[in-house]
Amino acid sequence: MAPNPSSGSGSGSRPPNHRSNDVVVVESMTIKLSPGKLAEFRNLLAPQYRERRDMTKRYRVTVPFQKDQPVTPEKLKQLVLASGRIQLLLDEQSSNDKAKRAELARTIAELLDEIGLAENLPVIRTLGTMLNAIFDRIYTGVYVNEVKLEQLRSRYGRQTVLYLPSHRSYGDFILMSYVLFCYNIAIPGIAAGMDFYSMAGMGSALRNTGAFYMRRTYGNDRQYWYIFREYMRQLIVAYDRGIEFFVEGTRSRSNKALSPKIGLLSMALEPLFMGEVPDLLVVPVSVSYDRPVEEQLFVYELLGVPKPKETTRGLLKALSIVRENYGTIYLEFGDPLSAKDYFGEGLNRTRHTVAPTFAQTLAREERDAIQNLANDVVHLQQHRMVLTAFHLIAIHYNYRKYHGQTVTLAELVTGVTQLGRMLEDLGAVTEVEGCTDVQQLCLGALDVHRNVLQLTGDGVLVIARSYHDFSRVDKRKLKGYNLTDGVMKLAVPIFSLQLYCNPCLHWLAVPAMVLLAGRALATGGTALLLRSELLRAVRELRTLYGLEFVLYARRETVEFDAALEHLYRQGLLRSSPAGQDTLDFAPQGDLASVYLSALGPFLCTYLQSVAVLVDQFRGKAQFTEKEYLAAVQQHVEQQLLRQERNVHPYCLSLDSISLALHSLVSLGAVRKSKSDNVYRYDLGTDGMIESIHERLKRYCALLPFEYLTFQNAVTGCKL
Repeated sequence: MAPNPSSGSGSGSRPPNHRSNDVVVVESMTIKLSPGKLAEFRNLLAPQYRERRDMTKRYRVTVPFQKDQPVTPEKLKQLVLASGRIQLLLDEQSSNDKAKRAELARTIAELLDEIGLAENLPVIRTLGTMLNAIFDRIYTGVYVNEVKLEQLRSRYGRQTVLYLPSHRSYGDFILMSYVLFCYNIAIPGIAAGMDFYSMAGMGSALRNTGAFYMRRTYGNDRQYWYIFREYMRQLIVAYDRGIEFFVEGTRSRSNKALSPKIGLLSMALEPLFMGEVPDLLVVPVSVSYDRPVEEQLFVYELLGVPKPKETTRGLLKALSIVRENYGTIYLEFGDPLSAKDYFGEGLNRTRHTVAPTFAQTLAREERDAIQNLANDVVHLQQHRMVLTAFHLIAIHYNYRKYHGQTVTLAELVTGVTQLGRMLEDLGAVTEVEGCTDVQQLCLGALDVHRNVLQLTGDGVLVIARSYHDFSRVDKRKLKGYNLTDGVMKLAVPIFSLQLYCNPCLHWLAVPAMVLLAGRALATGGTALLLRSELLRAVRELRTLYGLEFVLYARRETVEFDAALEHLYRQGLLRSSPAGQDTLDFAPQGDLASVYLSALGPFLCTYLQSVAVLVDQFRGKAQFTEKEYLAAVQQHVEQQLLRQERNVHPYCLSLDSISLALHSLVSLGAVRKSKSDNVYRYDLGTDGMIESIHERLKRYCALLPFEYLTFQNAVTGCKL
């Protein structure tokens, strides 16, 4: 990456702690990252792509892993029924009773009908035609990285393909199928939740486009678990069109990455470890939305309002009233990973030759290796997300508001341009890349997001007024505390704004932690720090915020070194005459505050969350998560009403409050147990929670902000 032309005097040189060899070694142990390029994307909605989008075209399909005898959806079910695993299940549960065995076989066949995918080309064409009309109405662009997609196509033919997209919207898997059809690539089998299955008409329609259904929980239903696991096995071993599922497990309401779940991934990789397939091609897919259709629903869910039940009637009603512009979507097919190459020597198939594969399970070290792969896939997804102009606008506006400053259009253009350079230096793909008219780019983004930010007649940027009627919310179903209407009116627009800051945290969180830790350690007027001390302090922050930003220990060194080099290029770190292991932080001004403002809401959220544990739950024997969530929201509301300093409306986010609790559990500061099928928590007696509380107070005191409440930013909001 070329040096940032706007950097300080240190730009263009290596920092004293540069360890290029270490970076290469750590990187090769995990994943290799290729640079992203906005120029590689093509807009499917452009006139020249009309033929690709024609749903009546002749479908010359490319199949990822062509078989000599293609397996139909019905044949898949037959293979499951005839498998050793299911035959063993029948033997165990029928006790040699033929009638009981026949009845059990019928039950299994019915479950397979519930699970199994189908393929119906007329249905695919009909839904594709509907999507064409919807996309033309609500999007200005559906951009696909055509270069990467064609590179992926060239890898087809040698192994089963696993498509693993990010999950930010219900539209993700529909979008994937649409794009693959446009490029004449076979639509894979797609894992879908039972909430779609129960939607009248839509359940069967989606099944006919490749969806197979899974229950959210199996409980103690060993029979269902056996059947679904075998169905996944046959999709890997026998199906030629590939499989698609979300490694994050569910949609991210916060617009950040979620820690991956490895249930489905383990099922998919089991045949590889058992020696039933030679390799699998893992394809991380990044889906970036300029504006998710569920934006307001996500905000309400984060505040504790339960999501409405999905129904076909609700979907049709929503589609009929959609008249707004939702901007652009970017779909990126990332660099494929050979699972065989990834696991390397960890792929020890000889251990599974002692018994039939259906009678075996994965070893613990194999599951650990799969967890590493899942973490790397999520990292790859984030690495190739496209940051839109509004993501950068949201970061800049937040930064200025933290300092009590207004933002004019001219200042916004300057700030977004600087942020674009900063993020591109970190390796991000942004819409600012190659843009010759950033002002027009910003105006277009503000038009799409006028429900969040607006320009006044004087050219000043302000948060849009919220017109939602909170009196209609059923208070009995709230997941947290019954917040007052005034606080809700303050929180909703600021939550909406924060949703667009959050995708940038993948890039900004670690540099921000380095700056924060450096500021905390630079006592006595000196900016010289030992590298080892800084790494230890950053490690503590990474551990506390590992769930929030999906950070994990295997990438600690490479990300720490990359952050140091980036800060050096930005002029925030400079060469030290004291030697290789000493760091010299340059005077930190406005540029440092940009990073810290991105981290600010999360520092405040964890501070308030830990304060509630110390002040309200220290004397309690046990408490539930629901009690804790409500207590934190109530505490934050009181802090907001008193206009205290280290509080931000986003501290009401149930997502972050919950992640704080589970992070404290992983640290050992909070203990977790289960009784009467309910998880309960209590505080440890070693004083760790108090120590974390004091550390967070010190960090929040270092934030260079005039206020963190935002009350004055929301027009017409009076608390």
